Amino acid sequence: MQKRDNSLLQRVKDNAFYVALGLGLVAILAVVAVYTMGQSGGKLAKDDTGVMQTSEYAKLQEEKNNSVKETTGSTSRENTKEDYSFAADEKGKAPIELENADAGESFVSGEEAGDEMTQVAVEDTKAAENTAVNQDVRESEDSEIPDGKQVPVTADAGELNFNSEKTIGWPVSGSVILPFSMETTVYFKTLDQYRCNPGMLISAGNGTTVQSAFLGKVTKVTSDDIYGNMVTVYLGNDYSVTYGQLDTVYVKEGDYVKAGESIGTIGNPTDSFTEEGSHLFFEMTEGETPVDPVLFME
Repeated sequence: MQKRDNSLLQRVKDNAFYVALGLGLVAILAVVAVYTMGQSGGKLAKDDTGVMQTSEYAKLQEEKNNSVKETTGSTSRENTKEDYSFAADEKGKAPIELENADAGESFVSGEEAGDEMTQVAVEDTKAAENTAVNQDVRESEDSEIPDGKQVPVTADAGELNFNSEKTIGWPVSGSVILPFSMETTVYFKTLDQYRCNPGMLISAGNGTTVQSAFLGKVTKVTSDDIYGNMVTVYLGNDYSVTYGQLDTVYVKEGDYVKAGESIGTIGNPTDSFTEEGSHLFFEMTEGETPVDPVLFME
């Protein structure tokens, strides 16, 4: 055992140089490590004079950037590579305006943005109202008859108060083919017979516009084999007029028509009146009794 210990000691003595060299290198590495850590610490905390640490500064800067993004609404644009310039207010608060230096776009934030959005909403509302009005005007223009007469009004025209002292207009311009005749008979050429006539036949070409003779309300839109398409209009005080031998009808039951407005157009005569040619059958009644329209015409 003693011999083995002496041999180990002798080896240490023989290698003392290398042992010392190794210890020295370890010491140098330790000093370098301590120095490096000291330098890194100095970057994070410079001194104790109240200067903000880098990590805290970065945190506040990030919060400020997030606030700017929310204020200007430019989050989606943040991901683009466009060049934007910012202009802050006098107190250095949130940006007032964001301009795209390349595209020349301008964005406002805060109270100005709210005012602008309100103004845009008001303008959109006005535009929608104007569109609706223009649509009504276009529909009104589209409803005009070729000769310029308007389709009858649909609003209530008030109380209908026709009486025997008032006059009605001629619904078409033309000569009387067959007059009103309920006391004596008149000759019907197509039927080749004499018979009473409850209305009057006024000559009018096919397609002629029939005008309302007086203010009234449409009570019937009917059709039969003798007088074709017919429109009956109530004038008031039990007086009514009926327009027959029509082709196109512009009105419906419940419509109010003013004097001169279009009722419809003249069509081809029915088989009962082919020899008489195209005409308007015009009848006037008081209650259920036919009366001579000519007595009320101007």
